[in-house]
Amino acid sequence: MNSDWDEPLDALRWHWGTAYIINCLAAGRWIAERRDTHETLRADTPLGLRDKIIADYTARPVSRDLPGQPYSRGAVHK
Repeated sequence: MNSDWDEPLDALRWHWGTAYIINCLAAGRWIAERRDTHETLRADTPLGLRDKIIADYTARPVSRDLPGQPYSRGAVHK
């Protein structure tokens, strides 16, 4: 069963999944956790979360060589 947020969630994970653990907890509850410091970004929409990720990453890039699974389609992230 697909939800309305599967496609934007997959897109965010594809582009940012090696630096952030990204989830949609429910409609209007989008989160991204930095893989280095575990700080959490929150937004009401996927585009809002993307904007916050870009601003956060621009200010303080996250190493892409951190331990953990990079995103792959169908992967389950905590």
